[in-house]
Amino acid sequence: MRCPWRRPARGLAYLLLLAAVVGAVDLWRGRALPTEAVALGSLTTLEGKTLDLVALSRERPVLVYIWASWCGACRFVSPMVDLVGEPVVSIAIASGSDDRVAGYMAQHGHDFAVVNDEHNILARRLGIQATPTLLVASQGELKYATTGFTTLPGMYLRLWLAKIRSWGLGYYIV
Repeated sequence: MRCPWRRPARGLAYLLLLAAVVGAVDLWRGRALPTEAVALGSLTTLEGKTLDLVALSRERPVLVYIWASWCGACRFVSPMVDLVGEPVVSIAIASGSDDRVAGYMAQHGHDFAVVNDEHNILARRLGIQATPTLLVASQGELKYATTGFTTLPGMYLRLWLAKIRSWGLGYYIV
């Protein structure tokens, strides 16, 4: 007679293994990133609003979404970024002029703030090698980085972990 818990236990073990592998890959990819959000400097959105990531991330974690209009995976990740509800700063890299990026945003119905990095200056400063890249800034530091397709729960988890770390508890967790 088969144990009724065997199949769910195996599924849980696979999920835990997958989470460990994804976490290890994120840590490996994020090792080259500068830890200080000040590396981004003062950012200006398409609307002309000036953003200071250090100040924005003092009170609560901020999601920094680095994407491109030509990126296939970004077409799936961007709608999820719209749903995050936390402060989001996005950087469009190598996507053309401000007008072209604004047109892309309007065409796809995205409403998050966009900084246009037309000449990849910010991307090079951060060492970004792939899109989409998601960073979490908290208390003026870049805490987490992930590259490639990311789910909405994955974004929430990283924001939550950054919040926990800001309380001084997360060093025991992650």
